[in-house]
Amino acid sequence: MKKILLICPFFGKLPKEYFQLILNSCKRNNTIDWLLITNDRTEYSYPDNVKVKYEDWKAFSSNVKCKLKKLTNVDVFLERPYKLCDYKPIYGLIFSKYTKKYDYWGYTDLTDVIYGNLREFLTDNVLKYDKVNFLGHLTLYRNTKNVNSRVLLPLPSGKSIKEILATNKNMAFDESIKNGIQGIYNERNFSFIIVKNMVADISPMRYAFQLSCFDDRFHQYYEKYKNRIFCYDNGKLYSAFIYNGRVLFKEYGYIHFQKRKMNNFLNFDDCNKYLIIPSGFMNMTEINSSLIRRNCRKKLYLPFFKLKWKAFKEKLKVDNR
Repeated sequence: MKKILLICPFFGKLPKEYFQLILNSCKRNNTIDWLLITNDRTEYSYPDNVKVKYEDWKAFSSNVKCKLKKLTNVDVFLERPYKLCDYKPIYGLIFSKYTKKYDYWGYTDLTDVIYGNLREFLTDNVLKYDKVNFLGHLTLYRNTKNVNSRVLLPLPSGKSIKEILATNKNMAFDESIKNGIQGIYNERNFSFIIVKNMVADISPMRYAFQLSCFDDRFHQYYEKYKNRIFCYDNGKLYSAFIYNGRVLFKEYGYIHFQKRKMNNFLNFDDCNKYLIIPSGFMNMTEINSSLIRRNCRKKLYLPFFKLKWKAFKEKLKVDNR
């Protein structure tokens, strides 16, 4: 079995209300390791396969900038944690001392996901490609010097990683086709695979769960609306949705609920079965069409637009410096 390490630097407050649920879902994936680098020292019950390295932002960013100065001979910008999106594909070079014993390394958003059975999707047939998936919330790379160094190659836009790192703007190097690592793979026909149905990527614009998807040309679209919720059942993650009047179930590798406030309505955090609804996590109960419809109000998710407005104002501040 191929060994996998998922790397997640996170600075700020971890989502205390439900972070233990995320850690519990990691624990169920005991053949995969996580490395969390954080300045949040809140006590959690960390499983053995989630390694925690406590470090403040100033020390972390200074260390990363020093390493990349040696690699690229560029004075890179890393003033805010959000800029780390441009650094994710370079983790194989930056954190090589942690990845030595692994066949694959990757990055993930450890704060807004619940993992199902990842190995159900990361099969031997998948783990023969150099790159697995292309979005910032979970992507893997074969851990070789050749693969890890591909971030230094020219981009389809003509830019280089040096230009990406020399600006304080977020260039989405982890996801962009034009200015990102996937563009390098597409242009040079390096081996990669997009694992279908591995992620339930929830649109942040709508209150009800609606999936964000990408076609074969990497164009984003939203699925046709379905009444759906999710359930976590002893390490497996399912979508429960209504189709032609019937409740059907579909398994996913993980759910990504970005930019969404999730409340914890569970009686305790170490439960093995629970429901995931648009407002948060609730105790397991019988899943029927009535339950699903009650939790699928079709409306805009206003907190997302408030966050976007706040982010836009912050961007203006950065651009005007």
